[in-house]
Amino acid sequence: MKAKNYTEALTCHLQWKVQFKKFLDGEGDFDIAELSLENCKLGKWLHSDGLCKYASLKELRQIEQVHGKFHECAERVYALKMLGRDFEARQELKRMEEASMILASLLTTLKAVNG
Repeated sequence: MKAKNYTEALTCHLQWKVQFKKFLDGEGDFDIAELSLENCKLGKWLHSDGLCKYASLKELRQIEQVHGKFHECAERVYALKMLGRDFEARQELKRMEEASMILASLLTTLKAVNG
């Protein structure tokens, strides 16, 4: 699924997060390439349609910033998990969740501002 708008971008982000958590819990696979913010579906949308259509909006710049922080946390979670440092991975996961909530809020705001 390629995100066509901010609503689909939010859905892609939430699906990514669910898949990542399943992987962390040993319940599924995860494409390590999607740890990169350029390779996840939200990142692809941001750097194509998002920037083309909404580059002038402050919310989009905020989304870009928070999205970067989200992926930094995800990369740390993954690295800690691979090192067997599960407790620390769970602590970092909390920071990732905080960034995710901000992302969801910003995408919802973007939708409200643009109808």
